Amino acid sequence: MLVDGDELISFCTYAEKDDIQPTELTPWIGFVYTFPKYRGHRYFGKLLEKIEELARADKVQDIFISTNHTGLYEKYGCEFYRIMDDIEGEPSLVYRKHILNF
Repeated sequence: MLVDGDELISFCTYAEKDDIQPTELTPWIGFVYTFPKYRGHRYFGKLLEKIEELARADKVQDIFISTNHTGLYEKYGCEFYRIMDDIEGEPSLVYRKHILNF
């Protein structure tokens, strides 16, 4: 998570599972949120840098994210992987981020 003093700016999770289940894909970035007054400053990029460090330490080659947004995660080097159903049976776009220098 990112904070500005006592204010929360942005957060996300890095976890073994997310809302696409069952699946062999792992790990996942989930619950991505930036508060409205902080949007447009690429704060998610800072969170993603930390997640990439964690993934390298875990010897992970790819991380995944499920979303209904298009045009956002591509800015950070994520590529469309495929459409998969989430735990509620709804289709979700799954993106993959390849971890460099693995």
